[in-house]
Amino acid sequence: MKGLFVSGFALLLAGCVSVGTNYKDANVARLAVGMSKADVVALLGKPNQSVTTATGEQRLTWVHSTGSMLGASSRAIALPFDSDGKLTSVPKLVP
Repeated sequence: MKGLFVSGFALLLAGCVSVGTNYKDANVARLAVGMSKADVVALLGKPNQSVTTATGEQRLTWVHSTGSMLGASSRAIALPFDSDGKLTSVPKLVP
């Protein structure tokens, strides 16, 4: 019976997957307008996407997804920066 439990648990773990940058909500709460891109990246990790507009504004996006045989979840945050590389707005976290 113990061997069956261990085998089942190992199969469940083998089916787990994590993709993207796993940022912490506590670090998102520390963001403030005017922070530099370098400071934001230091808090959240490397962004998964960066888009620059013709005016030089930039939007960095962090995405993290997890999945297993029991279900899946994902979350994302996109942050706008001005042409000087300063954060222009901060999203409100929803509990």
